[in-house]
Amino acid sequence: MSNDQDKTSNEQGNIQGQRKEVDVQDHPSAVELANLLKDVNYPADKNTIMNSVKNNNSNNKNISDLIEKIEDKQYNNSAEVVSATGLVSR
Repeated sequence: MSNDQDKTSNEQGNIQGQRKEVDVQDHPSAVELANLLKDVNYPADKNTIMNSVKNNNSNNKNISDLIEKIEDKQYNNSAEVVSATGLVSR
């Protein structure tokens, strides 16, 4: 990390309040999925999300498989979708 990044990280670490602990299983896939979901109009159901991922030409079979396994329900935002895939747990 650069000195600026270290400084920012240290400053953020000193902010009082409740911390959100997040466990990311696969950073590249989580980032790619979040990018694929950025244009989805929420709330969205599983089929809408699957179609959006396919329409964005995702060639990542892992992401397609993860999306197919999520619960069939309404999702309010991309964070809920990414969490439902198991890529990120809170």
